[in-house]
Amino acid sequence: MNKMKKWFMIATTLVAMCATMGCSKHNAQLPVNGTMEEAVAPGEAPQAVVDLMKHVNIDDCYETLMEDKTTGVSVWSLLKCSDEVSSEGYGIVIGKGDVKTALPQIRHGRMPRAHYDAATGDLWILGSDMEGTGVNVERPYLLRFGEDGYATIVNSIDSYEMQQALCKALTYSINGQEITFYAEGKELAKATNTIEDMGGFMDDAIYIGEQISYGIEGPITVHVTPGVNFVVGKVLHYDNMPTITATVNLTDNGITLSDFKAEQ
Repeated sequence: MNKMKKWFMIATTLVAMCATMGCSKHNAQLPVNGTMEEAVAPGEAPQAVVDLMKHVNIDDCYETLMEDKTTGVSVWSLLKCSDEVSSEGYGIVIGKGDVKTALPQIRHGRMPRAHYDAATGDLWILGSDMEGTGVNVERPYLLRFGEDGYATIVNSIDSYEMQQALCKALTYSINGQEITFYAEGKELAKATNTIEDMGGFMDDAIYIGEQISYGIEGPITVHVTPGVNFVVGKVLHYDNMPTITATVNLTDNGITLSDFKAEQ
């Protein structure tokens, strides 16, 4: 074999290998990224909220979130301290019979929800860590009643901890404009990008952390919508993106997730 032919064969082989490796890298499963860089502090209730809730009087300053006449359990959120003073999204009152527990430190935000499971004694309240245009990050609180009828917070799900648990489980791959999502290596959903004026995908194309919500009726579930990061601009886009759900299990070692599903 002459040298020219030998080098041609080597070059051809290298090109084929590079093409194969490039294609493999392009379609490889990549970890999703998180927008939150640290734990989100729940914040501190305004002094006006603390002062008002020292003596609870359920009136038109409050909104009823839940009322279970069978168990006598009710939950209210504080909408305002007065016509002139906002609650700034803080303040929850829990009633069991005639006993009322004031929890001014819970930030309920704009869309709080509550659910009581009489069989387990678990009362779940959905508050808010962050909210705004394109942002909705909820924080679930688990409460239980003592023998005296007062409620105590026994656990809450930190948004950053949940984001990190999701980042460990979720991956994605990109082929052209098609994005495929996986949970623990198994394919969940495909989405086709239709945005053409943002300069293409960034190397770290998929992020989570701006949209995390929960289901609290029955087994606790987390719902996360991934966003796409483009070369132009620093705003995540959610067009055509699926919502990924998982069952949440709280253990002594933190959060575990199971039973992943996706909805388009």
